[in-house]
This record gives sequence, structure tokens and C-alpha cells, in this order.
Amino acid sequence: MAEVQKKSLKINVNEIREFNLPYWEIDSGKEGPCFLITAAQHGNEVMGCEIIRRFRKTAGDNLVRGKLLLLPFSNPPALWHRRTNINSLPCQPKRIPTWKYDKSLNSSWPGNPEGHEIEQLAFILNENIVKQATHNIDMHCWSHFSVTAALANDNNKKQIEFARSSALPAMRITKPPPAGVLSEQEKEGFPRTMTITGLFNSTGRLSFCVEFSGQYRLSEKEIAVGTRMLNNCSKYLGLFEGELEGMDEPVIYNDEHAEKNEVRAPIAGLFVERGFHPGDFVKEGDILGILFSDDNLEEMEIKAPRSGGLYTYGCHRRLSDVDLAAQHPYADKDDLLATIITAKSR
Repeated sequence: MAEVQKKSLKINVNEIREFNLPYWEIDSGKEGPCFLITAAQHGNEVMGCEIIRRFRKTAGDNLVRGKLLLLPFSNPPALWHRRTNINSLPCQPKRIPTWKYDKSLNSSWPGNPEGHEIEQLAFILNENIVKQATHNIDMHCWSHFSVTAALANDNNKKQIEFARSSALPAMRITKPPPAGVLSEQEKEGFPRTMTITGLFNSTGRLSFCVEFSGQYRLSEKEIAVGTRMLNNCSKYLGLFEGELEGMDEPVIYNDEHAEKNEVRAPIAGLFVERGFHPGDFVKEGDILGILFSDDNLEEMEIKAPRSGGLYTYGCHRRLSDVDLAAQHPYADKDDLLATIITAKSR
């Protein structure tokens, strides 16, 4: 059995009371990768915290080589604020560009000892924990209207392979910006910052980001998916023994080759869901829900135009991660009700 140690960093940064930031270090005593798992960079994205807590005992029992660093609460000040970032206001989504408006840990890496308090926090974490890791999974949450997905870049085949070992129900694969192009920060004379995933991959290490389905809450289904992911990825890296689980399950690939079918409301009305969830697979003609018109009390069936996986499901708007009104099931004409992605060969 590997040695499990609870450690902590003393954090003393501008404008925030001094506090201890705890984490677990699990060491097999044998050479191997150093796998860092992070969660709660945003204070309203807490699914990964519980996933790490449950994974910790499994890790202590099964680690055969290398080392694990488990950081369940990466950004306690945002957690105490119960919102995305420490300066997030009620019903305020992430503001773009985040580096300019929000004190976001997620966009402050590798940190700055002379910057604002969250940039200082990133610097402390990087110097004391992140630098020693060879691999990372960074756990986030987007709204519960979207399927849980691993995020990767299509120019990084090793990252895609690492992310695929997670056996998550979906993968979003995007194109990175062209090499050599200045970031908006650099254009305005500020030093470039990035996500922790970007930091790892830009320094020859390996990391991917996960977006679980649902903020401000804990879901047993999502937690089970997440703990299996960490077990699988630990096996992929050779830290655990055994075969990967769930690799034969269907995956929704959202990339440039995907056939995306957006289902939009043909009329205004209350969208009454039919019990589907993001990640479910539907057949062409399946009834996704009913639009109940407030104009004439008529009902309209909303059917799946194609067979495929539900990447999103339910009437929602851009602010749905922070605003209850944005989750209201009343749809205006042309509001998005579902996104169906038809599988393409890879």
C-alpha cells in the first residue's frame, strides 16, 4: 500500500486572509509519473472535489508506481464566495477576456508573485505543487444542459489519447490558435497567461480539461463517471494495474468532422422535456419534448431530426450557469432546445 500524506501550503496573499490550502500526496516509493489532479479552480464547480475525495482511498490502495498529487480545493477564496471567481457578482457569467475582467485562477497560470491575489495564489501553487507534476487532469463543470466531456486540441495526439482513456461520454476536440500569434494580453502589453492545461502542454507535459455536467451541485452519476475516469487514466499512465473500463461505450465526438443538428423552437412556448439527459442517444423521430404555446394553448411535438448523441438538451441560455432565469424552460422562437451530434468515423 502506498503512503498517503496530507500536506498543506500556507497562503498569504493580498486582500485575502491567511489560510492553509490542503492536498494529498500519495507516493508509491517507485519511479514513475507524477500525476496531479486539480478541481474547483472556480468556486461554483465542485463536482471534482468529491470525485477526488472518493478517489483518494482507491489511489492509496492501488498505486504501484509513481506519485499522485490530489488538490480538491484549488481556489478556496472563490469557494467561500460561492461563485465563479472571487470578484464575480450575482448572475454574472465568466467575462471575456477573463484575464482582463475576472480574477480567475483558471486563466492566471503560471502566476505572478507581484500580481493580484489570485495571480499570487497561482504562483504559489505552481512553485510548490504544479512544477513537480508530469501529468494533470483539471476538473471543471459547465451547465447541466451539456454532456460531460473531455477537452483536447486536435494537434496533440498524445493529449487526445490520454483524454480518450477517461471513457467519458463525450470529447470536444478543437483547433488551437496558430503558433506565433500574439494573445490579446500580449497585444495590450501584458504577459501571456494561460490555463493549467495550457501550461502543462506548453512545457512538454500532458494535461487535459474535463467539464462535468452541472455547477453548484453534486451528482452521484457524475461522481461515478469521474472516479472511473481517474482510475482509467491512472491505469493508462501505469500508476495502477488493470484494464481500462468502459472503452467500448459510445462516445459523442464534437470536432470539425461532427455532423451537428441544432434543434430550435419553431414557435414560442414552454418546452416540456421528455426525460432525456445530455449524453443520451436518440433515434430520428424520437419526441424530445413538447412546446406548450402560451399564445393559443396548442401543443407541438419536437422530434429528433437525426439519430445521434445529445450534446446539449433542454431550453437554456448563455447565463444558465449562474442565473435561474436563464434556465427557464420558456422558449422564444428559435431558442436552442437540443444539439444532436451524429457519430462520424475516426
